[in-house]
Amino acid sequence: MFRILIANSKGGCGKTTLTTSLAGCYARSGKRTTLVDCDPQGSSLAWCGLRAAHLPPIHALASNDPTYGLSAGWLLRIPATTEVLLIDTPAGLRAHEFERFARHADVVLVPVVPSPIDLRATLAFLDLVRKLADVRSGRLRVALIANRLRERTNSARQLDATLDRLTQAAMIRVRDSQTYVGLSETGLSVFDDNGSQARSHRDDWAPLLQWLERRAGDLQPRGNVTPLPTRTLVS
Repeated sequence: MFRILIANSKGGCGKTTLTTSLAGCYARSGKRTTLVDCDPQGSSLAWCGLRAAHLPPIHALASNDPTYGLSAGWLLRIPATTEVLLIDTPAGLRAHEFERFARHADVVLVPVVPSPIDLRATLAFLDLVRKLADVRSGRLRVALIANRLRERTNSARQLDATLDRLTQAAMIRVRDSQTYVGLSETGLSVFDDNGSQARSHRDDWAPLLQWLERRAGDLQPRGNVTPLPTRTLVS
C-alpha cells in the first residue's frame, strides 16, 4: 500500500481537510482507501461516519491509543486489500511521537496556513522532520501544502516567499473557501461533489496529486508500475 502521513505539531492548520479531501479523491478513483484517525478529536473519523452509502467507500478506524500514536498491533486492523493508507495525526507531536508515525509512512504532508504564528511553529516542526534519518536519506519524502490561502494578501505573499525557499513541493497551494466546510458537514469532499463550486477547487489539488503519483510510482517494482489514477479527477 501507499502510506501517506499528514502531520504538523501546530493545531488548526487543516490536517483533517487535507486528509479527508485525499481520501475522497482516492476512493472516487477506485483505490481501496483506509483512513486511520489518530487525533483524539476524531474529526476525520466523524467525517467518514457522515458519508452516504452511495459514495465510494472509505474504510476508517481510530487509533486504539487514547492519547497519541499507533498502538501495538494497529497494522493488523488495516484491511489487507488497502491500496492507499492515510494517517491523520494529532497536534502537539513531539520528536519521539512523530518518529513513531514516520516509520509507517512513505510520504509526509505538512499543511501550513498563512499566519506568522502558525508559520513559526511549522518551521520548528520541519526542523524536527528533517533530522529523521529516513528524511535525510531520501526514503521518506516531504511536501508542504500552503493551506487556506487568500490570493493577493500580504500573509499569502509572505507564506509563499518563505515556503519557496524551503522546497519545490511548497508550490502546492489550496485556496481558502467555505466550500470545504459545507461539504465536510455531509461527509463529502470536493472530489465527491460535482457542483460548480466543488469542481472549481479541484485544480488546486492537481500539483499535489501528481507529486503523490510520482512518489507512489517510485515505490513500485520496476516493470510493474501501476500509477494512481488521479489526474482525471482534477479536471
